[in-house]
Amino acid sequence: MQRFVSVVTMLLVGSAVLGQTKQDTFDIKGTSLTELMSLKITSLSKKKESLNRAPAAVYVLSSKEIERMGVTHIAEALRYVPGVEVARVDASRWAISIRGFNSRASNKLLVMIDGRSIYSSFFSGVLWEEKDVVLADVDRIEVIRGPGGAIWGANAVNGVINIITKSGKDTLGTLAEGGTTSQGNSFGQARQGWKLGSDSYLRFYAKLRETNDTGGNFKNDDGQHKQMGFRFDHWYSDDNQLTLQGDMYRGEIGSLESLKQPSGQEHRGGNVLLNWNVKESDDRRHQLQAFYDVTYLNTGSIVDDRNTVDLGYQIQQGLSNHELVTGVGYRRVRDNIDSTFIAPQRVRDETFSAFLQDDVSFLDNDAHFIFGTKYEHNDYSGSEWQPNVRLSYFAWESLFWSSWSQAVRMPTRLETDLTFPGLNGDKFDSENATVYELGWRKQWLESWQLDVTLYQSDYDDLISLEPDGLRNKISGKTRGIEVSASINPTDAWLLRFNFSHAEMDLEADSDSIASDSAQRTEGYLPQNLAQVVSMLDINQDWQLNTYLRYVDSLDTNNIDNYLVADISLQWNINEYVSANFIGRNISDGSHEEWSADAPVEDEYGVHLKWEL
Repeated sequence: MQRFVSVVTMLLVGSAVLGQTKQDTFDIKGTSLTELMSLKITSLSKKKESLNRAPAAVYVLSSKEIERMGVTHIAEALRYVPGVEVARVDASRWAISIRGFNSRASNKLLVMIDGRSIYSSFFSGVLWEEKDVVLADVDRIEVIRGPGGAIWGANAVNGVINIITKSGKDTLGTLAEGGTTSQGNSFGQARQGWKLGSDSYLRFYAKLRETNDTGGNFKNDDGQHKQMGFRFDHWYSDDNQLTLQGDMYRGEIGSLESLKQPSGQEHRGGNVLLNWNVKESDDRRHQLQAFYDVTYLNTGSIVDDRNTVDLGYQIQQGLSNHELVTGVGYRRVRDNIDSTFIAPQRVRDETFSAFLQDDVSFLDNDAHFIFGTKYEHNDYSGSEWQPNVRLSYFAWESLFWSSWSQAVRMPTRLETDLTFPGLNGDKFDSENATVYELGWRKQWLESWQLDVTLYQSDYDDLISLEPDGLRNKISGKTRGIEVSASINPTDAWLLRFNFSHAEMDLEADSDSIASDSAQRTEGYLPQNLAQVVSMLDINQDWQLNTYLRYVDSLDTNNIDNYLVADISLQWNINEYVSANFIGRNISDGSHEEWSADAPVEDEYGVHLKWEL
């Protein structure tokens, strides 16, 4: 413990000393409070709005903040978002959720890349080891804690994460980056961007990521992931933009034939996305989005081969003090599943949807009443309505807001088509949540910012395993508070403090045998999460970024609470070359995050980047 305390003291006190002794001439580029609060977000209501006026528990990781972290995967960046539970399952896999119900495929969190859902309609969640991006090409990551079903539809029950990449216009030139760590983990990536004519831009990229095995009881969790892709942007005019982008990937974890733990897997896939945005006038905008996605996953016992077609159109219309956003959508999923436990082998699923949201402003645009709903019809649970009502008022440089929402998590193929003897899901319905939220966001003198959210989520019809199959016989509540406070002590120093506390109380129906299951779900929730982030520009060439995180115990997994530190020291060697010296999971040796078989060790490394 003495070693850990010494490291933490050095990191935090060192930042403070440097922040006080240097001249205040360097801005925390891309991470100052003024810049962050003026960001325009789109994930809350499918329209552009300022972060400081967004009536929801919204948090944004900017591109500069992600760069300073020195992280190589999306999951690592999400560790420092308040209320987001991130646990490393083994060397290559992650469990990520918001407001509870965490697992390797957390089923109440919707995740997108540029509006393209990466939620698995088979496993009911996100397999993070399959999904990757070049983080240098990410413009921002928008995280909404709380339901988003009224806009995004089913499965956006406890939160929405949208990873938004930069346009081709912002990624011209050459980028090459690579790094390795003391644990044998490494990555390499390259990107080339061109300007084609006066209004067109194109980029290509390739990325390789390798992870070494955990080294504990798990000897079959080493992984490799290869990915490449492109993005093309064309502006017909300043108000008419067409984007075409796509990716291909292939990877494996361990060996499918190995008798060691955990089980190995192979995955591959690809996608192509078309996005067309047209501003017809100051009061009317159109968006057309379509994507085609192919995924293949082999876990040894299950082979899941599926393709998805998704089409969506929306229109944003201003009328007096009303701002309407409405749209329609269609999704078709075809799959081919090879497993002795699932039948039939081939299925085609379709979902039809429509949504409407009206933002009514009054009191000189300081007050807003927002209401709307989304309707979906799917092949598993039939018709679903997901309404939402929000109120907000801006005064005294503060935003006060409240919301009432209903959201659903619909059944999946894995749950409804199991063929174990005596086990079936034909009577399994959607899980439902009714969520109440209160929020306050305040900024003082452009150097202090505070964001507080209180919430209660009432869950009904949660899945349970009964003698006659999967049923909906668990219900309960989750209550919590989420706090994020930021301060710029100087122009060159940003401090951020995040804290969240949550309590879950679930119970099974009197005729259910799932009481133990309800208690296990409660035990997957860390009641307290806390992070301290310090980002300091020592001078124009050196940046010191330190991170401290605390995660409470996971009773179900017998995981103790832990406190660890991360550090990244960035050196801008010249105009084109930079180095980042990183330390991850610095503590008194190893700690456990999800499984005692996969301890997380101290890790040190260096990343080199060349950008021209």
